[in-house]
Amino acid sequence: MTNYQSVSGSSAENLFIELFSDTFGVEKAGYLYSQYHFYDIYQNSRYADFLLENGGKKIAIEIDDEASHNPSLVSRNKFYDDLLKQNSMVYLGWDVYRWAVHQLQQQPELVKDELRIFLGQHPHFREIEDYLPTQKGKALDGSNLELKDHQQKALDALKEMRKAHESIGLLHHATGTGKTVTAVSDAKRMGKKTLFLAHTIELVEQAAKTFRELWSDVTTGVFADNQKDRDTFVICGSIQSIALHLDEFKEDEFSYLIIDEAHHAAADTYQKVLSYFKPDFTLGLTATPERTDEADILDIFKYTVHRLDIQTAVEIGELVPVRCIRIHTNIDLSKVRFHSVQYHIRDLESKIFVPERNQLIVDTWLQYVKDKRTVIFCASVKHAEEIAERLYQAGVAAEAVSGAMKASLRQEVMERFQKGEVKVLCACDLLNEGWDCPETEVLFMARPTMSKVLYIQQLGRGMRLAEGKESLMVFDFVDNAGQFNTPYSMHRMFRLKEYRPGALVLGSEKQKRAEQGLYEKGERPYAMIDWPVDALDYEVVDIFNWQEEAAGMISQMEFVRRVNVQTETIERYVREGKMIPDLVVPMSEHRVFKYFKEETLKQYAEQFGWTLIDESNRKQLFMDMVRQMDMSYSYKPVLLLGVLQHADPKGRVKLEDLVAFFKSFYAERKEKGLVVEKANSIYAKEGTTDRQIERNILSNPFKRFEDMQMMYHTKTLGVIQVDESVWRKLTEGEKQEIKKICLEKLDTYYKRL
Repeated sequence: MTNYQSVSGSSAENLFIELFSDTFGVEKAGYLYSQYHFYDIYQNSRYADFLLENGGKKIAIEIDDEASHNPSLVSRNKFYDDLLKQNSMVYLGWDVYRWAVHQLQQQPELVKDELRIFLGQHPHFREIEDYLPTQKGKALDGSNLELKDHQQKALDALKEMRKAHESIGLLHHATGTGKTVTAVSDAKRMGKKTLFLAHTIELVEQAAKTFRELWSDVTTGVFADNQKDRDTFVICGSIQSIALHLDEFKEDEFSYLIIDEAHHAAADTYQKVLSYFKPDFTLGLTATPERTDEADILDIFKYTVHRLDIQTAVEIGELVPVRCIRIHTNIDLSKVRFHSVQYHIRDLESKIFVPERNQLIVDTWLQYVKDKRTVIFCASVKHAEEIAERLYQAGVAAEAVSGAMKASLRQEVMERFQKGEVKVLCACDLLNEGWDCPETEVLFMARPTMSKVLYIQQLGRGMRLAEGKESLMVFDFVDNAGQFNTPYSMHRMFRLKEYRPGALVLGSEKQKRAEQGLYEKGERPYAMIDWPVDALDYEVVDIFNWQEEAAGMISQMEFVRRVNVQTETIERYVREGKMIPDLVVPMSEHRVFKYFKEETLKQYAEQFGWTLIDESNRKQLFMDMVRQMDMSYSYKPVLLLGVLQHADPKGRVKLEDLVAFFKSFYAERKEKGLVVEKANSIYAKEGTTDRQIERNILSNPFKRFEDMQMMYHTKTLGVIQVDESVWRKLTEGEKQEIKKICLEKLDTYYKRL
């Protein structure tokens, strides 16, 4: 990452997070992954400033100062190295967007407008969960089984796979032996909402027929070509149609996902769909392959469909159980400034970089876990070096390591830690660099963070399996903080209200029950004999987490997009107390974010007579609006005709092109001796300027479409855009219908004049 100059006390990273929050909502900033590690094509370690997953696509965001990519200002080697980094990101299949620090400082509105253009008005952000093991998968070969019982054997095997918490499977059956029948029977037995995907309409229709015959007590629909059955229990869809309409489906809408002809899964369209949905179980179907490639297909599935959650990974023995000890400090973080998901680093350093807290960390290690291999996560390079020095002075083999070190030196330190020559590793900004020491027994969370991604990345570094490793012990250093800037801890992360020092916070239900039985007898679990804690110690933890609270709510920003009413009306109703938010989050003295529950949204929509708008009805509402268009002037149909003529494939039109279209439309009428407009219209007068026409377009015809969230004006780019989810779904036939309606409306209007 570029070594940025501070801007008014904020780093460029903080500035970007702030602009991102203003654009998409403060709760969405939690999806930004800062300093994401990857390898370039030469296997050199690299870091993307930010990584984001949007609709199954990874997006890298780079923030640079102007000198970083100018060959006349930086060395040729540095310039070429930066090109290699960007090209390697593209090679990995990422989209890459870059902004300059100067733009964040001087052109914030431009950056926000460009973010909306690049990421969309209605983005589908998802957490990046690469700290978890991939799904367990298994290929089931049915090619050599007797026809009469092979399907039942396959069903039994699939049942056993799910009992073992396996979440993906591949079924090999020779052509003509009833793969689809087996899949439908398994889906019926599971009894949950199902999506069947195939790459041809013939396969889709055949599957729908089989579902209707074998599972007749639920509804089955087709989502392909011109047929779009959306509300059935089973949907058989073409991969192309589903991929084009992902925004109409929730990512967890289907519990069972079936992929027919699974060898096609490497295609981009399949990758997009597989990475979007989060089913409980995914089944791939394929005929017995000519070569043994089931491992390749399973790898495709494992890296595109959803990952195991961390609790399930522990349950099935992929990760070790986790215990926790909370160490309370007297440090007050309540006044530390923060930007959505991270503290202002200077404020944070000034609070936690104090001798007393640093010594507490050292004393805790010496008292509780001396000689156990430990990673201490620190807030900065300086913090890591200070802790390492204090431990070294106490006779402990400790070293600091960070992303700022030379790669070769960093590797040497890591190797010494892996060999056990270094007992304590004080780490800063070194979370996902491919380093892995399964023998790590203890983690110290000494870096306060409001980022769920960062905290759980740190946790993942210690959860790998190792011989003789019963569990991982996490020490949470709990500083005092305000309600809305409390850092993450194990108990907040996993919503655990009860705390017993050293007790399991992540483990199987069987382990937890057995341990609870010992506590009730006043005994400590055997695994904790070495830990100096009392079995009777107990406290209740305040696990309020505004990010979790807001997760299922709608921000005021989103509220406006969901109803056919102006932004100003919503703001006024909130200000006057006619609408009461369910959650108010004060980010600073001057920044407050308001959230509403879904039922609250529906209640106010009904109370005030507003129409609810979502992805499924937005296009229909737009078409209804066009068909019912009321006209005081001729402007609305002229605007629509101009959009149809000049819009690019994404529905964007330059405002200057619309101005030219309006000018020529009314000039042509004038030249033909036709009525131009009402006498008070600017088009009926002489000497009308482009600026007047622009103001007229934005204040009259456009405003109504904007209020309905059907069009947007990107001021800094001089562009008007039809809502992407509307434009993308408009068929050529519907565009022709709009044109016809506009011409008819104009004809009726001018006859009336």
